[in-house]
Amino acid sequence: MFTVLEFHNISSRGICWTNMPAKRFADVLDLFQAETHIVAPTDLEHYLNSQDDSERPHVMLSFDDGYEEIYTTAYPMMRERGLAGMVSTVAGYVGKRNLWDIMGGGLDHLGWHQLEELLAAGWSICSHTMTHPDLKRCTDDRLTWELEQSKQILEKRLGLEIPAVAYPFGRFNSRVLRAAQKTGYRIGFTVGAEVWKGVRGPLTTIRVPVYQIDSDPLIRAKVAPDGFLKRLDAFKNRFFNRLSLLTSFAHRHRFKGIPQQF
Repeated sequence: MFTVLEFHNISSRGICWTNMPAKRFADVLDLFQAETHIVAPTDLEHYLNSQDDSERPHVMLSFDDGYEEIYTTAYPMMRERGLAGMVSTVAGYVGKRNLWDIMGGGLDHLGWHQLEELLAAGWSICSHTMTHPDLKRCTDDRLTWELEQSKQILEKRLGLEIPAVAYPFGRFNSRVLRAAQKTGYRIGFTVGAEVWKGVRGPLTTIRVPVYQIDSDPLIRAKVAPDGFLKRLDAFKNRFFNRLSLLTSFAHRHRFKGIPQQF
């Protein structure tokens, strides 16, 4: 079984449930190293397109929103353990403060030099759009701009292909999928809380959040095939995802047209 895990801010700052203090993060890394096989992000497409029948769970570590503490805190701890991860990068906010989240603003995003160092260390980068909007609420021109412009900026500045996009808030629909595919993305990340009745493929890859409140048994359940604790974890994740949509609702009138400041 292959699972893409999703962390956010690795510090004591930010939204209480999405941040994770360094000590707890270290414990979680040790648990995953002891009980799973942690996949290099460069091997992501291989695992998405193949059947994993091994008994030992396979996981990949990803970091949403691209906060600076990924570089200052998570990166050194993972480097010590020989691990690498993937960062979802909001291209319009590289090196800038988070102004798009009404619940967890005030955090700084990774800068270009930090992203380049992570890439050199075996990490990968995926687009998280230009401004982190709710893509389902975007007008057609805004949707196209968010997907295309972020991909172009990241590819030009970092000098490599960006094959993946993480949909902000995990939100997508068939219109978003068509736009992502037309833009040239081969992989799209969502969350289990987002209902999708269509056939799943690489463009509807689910990431499973890891929060500081998650106990060790709940963390183990995230990479298990099924069970009561896995269903409990999914229920909790849906609740937190709905809370995050307060930002989408508050900014719903900003998702029309193309912003001029970018």
